[in-house]
Amino acid sequence: MKKIFLPFAVFSAMVSCSNDDDSPKKEEVALLIGTWNQYKGEFYTTYDNETLTVYPNGCESQNTVEYNETEVNVVNYESKDGKCAPAVPKNAKYTYDKGTQKLTHGKEYIVTKLTPTELVTEDHNTDWDGDGKKDVTTRYFRKIK
Repeated sequence: MKKIFLPFAVFSAMVSCSNDDDSPKKEEVALLIGTWNQYKGEFYTTYDNETLTVYPNGCESQNTVEYNETEVNVVNYESKDGKCAPAVPKNAKYTYDKGTQKLTHGKEYIVTKLTPTELVTEDHNTDWDGDGKKDVTTRYFRKIK
């Protein structure tokens, strides 16, 4: 009986310990899961050391970013026939490392604040002022669902 049980126990341990899943751990993303709406953006440009604050208006104020346990769904809105309508949604896998606060889906973002109702990210992905240096972009989101 021991000869049958031992291989089964070893196999069970190997299967339960395997980590082939690249998705974020549930406990790490519990606060991130939901639908978010960006209500403010700040752009710090290195050329003139200025910060420009912008607030989405019109159809773009309806844009959403929805995280589930493994994927992000980005829906941007555009004006069609005088009404706001969703454009083609963009879906992607994402990773989030709570320790480093890195959130990655296409580009890399640093989560500087994450509460049950607010998400703030910072990135250095875009050269807004054309000086050849990546500028700091901070995005502020509210959880709407």
